[in-house]
Amino acid sequence: MSDEPQSFLKLLRRYPYGAVCVVLALALGATAWFLSGWIEELKVTHQEKVREGEAMLALLVGGSVQRQELAAAREITHRIEENLVVESNLAENTWYFFKLEEQTKARLPELHQLSSPITDKSPLFKRIPYTLRVVGTHEQVASFMRALETGPRLVNITSFSLGKVDPSGAQLSLDLTLELLGKK
Repeated sequence: MSDEPQSFLKLLRRYPYGAVCVVLALALGATAWFLSGWIEELKVTHQEKVREGEAMLALLVGGSVQRQELAAAREITHRIEENLVVESNLAENTWYFFKLEEQTKARLPELHQLSSPITDKSPLFKRIPYTLRVVGTHEQVASFMRALETGPRLVNITSFSLGKVDPSGAQLSLDLTLELLGKK
């Protein structure tokens, strides 16, 4: 053996506590180096999980909004279905217009439910046509139109004609052709 390793071995035998500390320091240094690389990998993984968590939280918050929007859409659909007209229920259909007449103080001297068009291709709804004449002051006729447009029944006005009843223009006559949305 060479002189250097023998002197090193003598030194280790003479100071065994120091030798164990040197070996332990080398082992711990290698472990620390290995763990520092592993910690960097864990930091990257942690950042990815944080981003996923934030995205999930945003989705959950958005999910409650979506659930609220779905509930509102269902409520609106339910209200629409409740307000669809049944073509064969002539009494209730005409009552709707007379109720508007009562609210607005306009008069309905003519109201006729027409036959539904055969060419109606809508799979969900039926168009139920009407012709009617509204007579009253400008305010009464305008109130009737506003009530008709904003009422619970879904109305599509297909044509109208507005004229004076008397030469003074105090009374107006509004002829309407319209369609109510009905159940198939």
